[in-house]
Amino acid sequence: MRGVIYLIFSLFVVFSSCEGPQDPNRPGDKLTGYITYVDTNLIVSNSGYYSISIYSADSSYPFLRVPIRTDSVNNFLRVDFHYLSSYSMVGVPNGRIHIAATWSRYPKMPGDVPLILGTYGCDTSRTCTNHGIVVFPNVEGNFRNITCWTDTTKKLF
Repeated sequence: MRGVIYLIFSLFVVFSSCEGPQDPNRPGDKLTGYITYVDTNLIVSNSGYYSISIYSADSSYPFLRVPIRTDSVNNFLRVDFHYLSSYSMVGVPNGRIHIAATWSRYPKMPGDVPLILGTYGCDTSRTCTNHGIVVFPNVEGNFRNITCWTDTTKKLF
């Protein structure tokens, strides 16, 4: 009996090591990066929260539409005269997307469009028309860093 248990254990070890480690957050559907907030007017309020949002790059006026997905950003580190925050979004759908640092309102209502505080590729520029486009599945796994405002009165859209 002990020999059978040893054999089963050995087979389990051999077959489980053949596949190698599986990363559930593989780069193909994972979006990560850092947000640098260029001012120190961080809003702490029950009326909303800082977030990261993705928009379809194949639609007209994408930043004026409801985003494909929005996740909250919670970790803020003060560095001199600005804040720094990291973000990670898993399960990004396939397609061409724009990425934006946003402010989302509470309570969340269907059809709400968050305020855009900065965009990937243009950061805080109001006159920029060449917003960065990222194609998913993304096998590069690069960080997508954004510089944005904390002050919602300086919104871009």
